[in-house]
Amino acid sequence: MESDDTTLSHLSHQILGVTRERSFWQWKYRQNPAGTALSAVAVHHGTVIGQIGAIPIRFLVEGSELRAAQEVDMLIDKGHRRFDVYYRLAELRNAIDKKEGIAFKYGFAIEATSQIAQKTLGFQRVGPIPRLVKVLNSEPFLQRKLHLRAFSRLLAFPVNTVLRHFYPTKITVPPGAQMREVKRFDERFDTFWSRIKGDYPIMTVKDCRYLNWRYVDIPHLHYTIIALENIRTEAVLGFVVLYERYRDLPVGQIIDIVTPREENATVTRTLLAQALNHFHQKGMALAACWMFSHSHVFPELVALGFRARPGKGRELIFRNVNPQEPAVSPSFATRTEHWYITMGDADFY
Repeated sequence: MESDDTTLSHLSHQILGVTRERSFWQWKYRQNPAGTALSAVAVHHGTVIGQIGAIPIRFLVEGSELRAAQEVDMLIDKGHRRFDVYYRLAELRNAIDKKEGIAFKYGFAIEATSQIAQKTLGFQRVGPIPRLVKVLNSEPFLQRKLHLRAFSRLLAFPVNTVLRHFYPTKITVPPGAQMREVKRFDERFDTFWSRIKGDYPIMTVKDCRYLNWRYVDIPHLHYTIIALENIRTEAVLGFVVLYERYRDLPVGQIIDIVTPREENATVTRTLLAQALNHFHQKGMALAACWMFSHSHVFPELVALGFRARPGKGRELIFRNVNPQEPAVSPSFATRTEHWYITMGDADFY
């Protein structure tokens, strides 16, 4: 039995305070090019009272394509939150994965949830994913501290000037290249993926089928996608996916950035500078990005003034579906330097 869209919307609103339209659940659970949902559902007297959701994602692991399950949407009705409900759902999730030929499962958890998953569900900790941030406009932060709007505005000008001086974001497009906003991913991105798919031992398969589903076809959200391409051939050199989130503060999020690892840093630096200029134009106070420190993108973020924010990231956790016959060696999969992970690889929308 599957959770219907109405039940999912009810549980999501009750537990997370988030209301999702029916089209969102259709997109997430039924239109995924890697396959439909792998969720385990709990039913009490004919009524769905909770689920542990999961979606299939294709991964490239040391050159071999494997289907993995990303753990998402753990939604249990407030009146039925008992350990036995969680445990039985987790057991059912594992049975579904075995039946569907899933090689391994993974998730992005806060520290407390990560510890529970390790102690009771057999997950292993890969490591925390640093959340890097850069202040773009100091005025909102000064207002919070000083509680004086006019004075904060005056003080913000010299502070912002100093920040721009020490961390300039001038865009220098490489010779023979141009920047272009992307409305839909095409076969050029498949060619680009073929070029860079061996850059890290464990990577989400980012061909145009996946990219269009994740960033273009998603309902009610608009991502800005910018590609750097060869002027003459229009071959893709790299791309970045951006989003502006308006909550307590306007935050510009670098959702995804995909650039070649072994070439010089020009492509990465150019796309990051373009991202920051885009956020400046949109009036963002802060820019944020997830990135492991071993990534070729990390030093470029630091050079542009990004700094890790302690305690604000997520932990990557991993488990083979069949630990007795592991599809991926646990000692290999639990080394952070083998993964390339961005914010877009998680189910945060």
